[in-house]
Amino acid sequence: MKKIALLIASLIFLLSCEKDDTFPSIENITSGKKWTLQIGSSPTEVYSQLQDLGVNKNFNDVGMSRLPFSHPNEIRSDLSLYWAITLETTSGRTERALIQFDQDKVSSIEKGGGLLDPIPKWPEDESDETAIHVNDPIEEIYEKLEAIYQNPIYENYQIVLSSKRLENFFDPDMSNYNEWYFVFSVDVSPGRAGRSSVRLFFKNDKLSKIRHEYSEFDIVN
Repeated sequence: MKKIALLIASLIFLLSCEKDDTFPSIENITSGKKWTLQIGSSPTEVYSQLQDLGVNKNFNDVGMSRLPFSHPNEIRSDLSLYWAITLETTSGRTERALIQFDQDKVSSIEKGGGLLDPIPKWPEDESDETAIHVNDPIEEIYEKLEAIYQNPIYENYQIVLSSKRLENFFDPDMSNYNEWYFVFSVDVSPGRAGRSSVRLFFKNDKLSKIRHEYSEFDIVN
């Protein structure tokens, strides 16, 4: 009887291990639809579908396979549609400034390397006319960035645009990127959560593939 009990316990353990080993599960959808997302949709249609999905799945942004910009004049997007920009060194010791937006103005500025500290303006050594300040209107940021990049100290900084706010309207520049991505989480059971990492691939201005990677994990308090 004891052997049978041990055998059953071992079997349960093996089955539980096998269940965990099924993650991450990956599916590639190339026809039909997944959630609200329809294969064959244009970027503007997909964006509208994402807005609906974001409400349903409780996420509020989407990223793009966008490389950093080397100069402000390369930016083609309305910055007010995004959460933030990060300006960072491209060589030597990492230095960066995170400039966040809200309500069409600069809501916060932080600088540093690994850890960031809040500051009232950036760069701190620039004049008040040139530097970007907390509460500056976003519409002034382009002009100030152009002036900042005239300084040799900052001319080699790269500019990283954050993910796109789904609450705002479509950015036409999104159509220039063939890969978008987003993440959302769900409660599976008490103490356990699931995470979906999704990549959207476009070809000839149409959604051609949805890659969905799903994992589950225990929540440690």
